[in-house]
Amino acid sequence: MVPAPTFKKSRGLSDVDEITETINLAFSTDPTWAPVLTFDGDLASSYKYWRLFVNSAARFPWTYTSADATAVAVWYPPGADELTSAEEAGFLDFVEETLGSERAKVLFQILEGFEKATPTGDFFYLSLLAVHPKYSGSGLGMQLLSQNLQEIDALGKPSFLESSNPANDYKYERLGYQKHGKIELPSGITISTFWRDPAPVI
Repeated sequence: MVPAPTFKKSRGLSDVDEITETINLAFSTDPTWAPVLTFDGDLASSYKYWRLFVNSAARFPWTYTSADATAVAVWYPPGADELTSAEEAGFLDFVEETLGSERAKVLFQILEGFEKATPTGDFFYLSLLAVHPKYSGSGLGMQLLSQNLQEIDALGKPSFLESSNPANDYKYERLGYQKHGKIELPSGITISTFWRDPAPVI
């Protein structure tokens, strides 16, 4: 029998590089993010973009990884903002400098759709779930998510996420998520948001 993978809370800023690398590679073919962040294979710009969010999330103890950081889940606790007020204030300039003005316009259209689709209330937010491409299809990401949900269930809290790749929707549904809303992307793709009430702790 293959042993279950070992997951851990991230070490904060000490493993930002490894976490960002996994996220950057995982989303380099994502139908929502790749067209704007990795246009023409621009992995340097996308790395810089994702690193901002990974670095900011490190202020909360809710980032989890596999032992070698080839699977990553970045969570935000109820009421938390993804970026600090200082990061938010400089975000427009950061995005335009990183992606250029045309790609920045498309990105902000996407982010506006995400913001409008975000519910109000007291819930955990799964910002990013990523698996290194060499382990794609292994089930590693869902095992990590399942473990995280056990901890969130124990707190009696619901959770929310956006499925940036419709091909993954059924995986979330298998873990108890239900479709909550839709986001129309500038590309014409429609993606779904998902909500999960806490499961009873046995």
